Order: sequence, then structure tokens, then C-alpha cells
Amino acid sequence: MQDAVEQARLGLCRMIATGELKPGQVLPSEIELCERFNVSRSSLREAQKMLHVAGALDLRRNSSARVSQLTPKNVVDALTAIVPLLPLDSFIELFNLREILEGYCAAQAAARLSDSQIEKLEQIAMDLRKCTPGHDAQILDTEFHKLITSAANDQAIISLLKVLRQRGRDYHIYEEPERLELKKVSDNAHLEIVQAIKNRDPERASFLARAHVHTTKTWLETYRPNPDLFSNNLEDV
Repeated sequence: MQDAVEQARLGLCRMIATGELKPGQVLPSEIELCERFNVSRSSLREAQKMLHVAGALDLRRNSSARVSQLTPKNVVDALTAIVPLLPLDSFIELFNLREILEGYCAAQAAARLSDSQIEKLEQIAMDLRKCTPGHDAQILDTEFHKLITSAANDQAIISLLKVLRQRGRDYHIYEEPERLELKKVSDNAHLEIVQAIKNRDPERASFLARAHVHTTKTWLETYRPNPDLFSNNLEDV
């Protein structure tokens, strides 16, 4: 059964990758595809579900399956279903990538954000410093990083960082009494990043942003908190 599912999945992947099936195009009938891949209807449907989860196919009830638009943003958004399921060690492995992307966005912020946007960023960082750990602090932290990320003007990067930050918030790393001091360290890091952006210093802004992410990674490795899954969706605030 599994071999047949993989056979169907690879067949569909080849049709999409070669352009035989184009973004937005409806798939051929199940009968035609089953004959082409020499698989059963159930195996074909299972393969289609796998590609739907990966963001490659759009499956809707009472409608024919079609190829997704396959924009970088859509592909990255599909990770929303996968990243929350990663165990801590697997999630931590993604932090090297996050460091690079957050550093890039901070450098772009130093070059591109307007004076009024930087003023807003600084105010968010100051308000966040006054907040105790909890929901309000998470909202402000989300606003802070979203504003910096927006400077990249790249939907794939914005979407990927959104997914990674959403997962990171599941750990509520600052909200245990014995870890309250960690929030002060994070708050000071935010203000240092703002100052570098304010000084129009992309290199330093990038360095500080990457260091901020690396520090969070170290805390997760050290304290290994249990996640509170699916508790919020602050990126939509």
C-alpha cells in the first residue's frame, strides 16, 4: 500500500515539476491518473493528501483537485501544519536558519525603515520592557519583530519567520518565576537592536538580531520547557 502511495506521489510530483501540470490547473480524472501510475484510487487519494499538506495541491470538498499557486509564500505557509509538531530538539535545529533570516531583516530595517517606523519600533520596545511576562508582552514582542521583518519586503522570509516565531511562543520561556530575569535580557536586546537601526547601522543591527536569536536558542537548550501547543495566534493580532 505504502509503495503504491509513494509511486502516485512521485508521479504527481513529476507532472508538477516538469510543468505538465501548471499552477492553478485541475488534475486529470482519478481514472486517468490511476491508470497512468498503476495504482488504486485509495493510493492516489492518499498521495494527493500528502501533497496537499505540503502545499502543492489544493483539495476542496465537492471540487476537483488542482495544483496550488506554488508561490514561495504559499509553500512556506504549508509549514504551519508541520512546525508545531516538531519536538524541541528538532525545532532547535531550525534556529541557525532563523538567525540568518532575522539578521538579514534587521539589516534591511536599518536601511529601509522610515524615521516614523523606527520611532514606533522604539516605543514598542519600551512598552515591552514595562510589561510583565504574559499575553500582553507576547503581543508587543510580535509587533516588534513583525515591524522589523516587514523591512525585508520578501513574503517567503516573512512567512517562514512567522511560523518559527509562532512555535517559539509555545514555550513561554519567560513566564516561570525562576526565569523572570531572562525577559530583562531580552528586553535590553530589543532596545540595542532598535538603537542600531536608529543609527542606520545594518551590520550591527544584523549582529545584534542574530545574537538575540542565538540567546533564545541557548535558553531553550538549557531549560527545555514543555510547550503549550496551539495556545495563541498572535501573528494575526
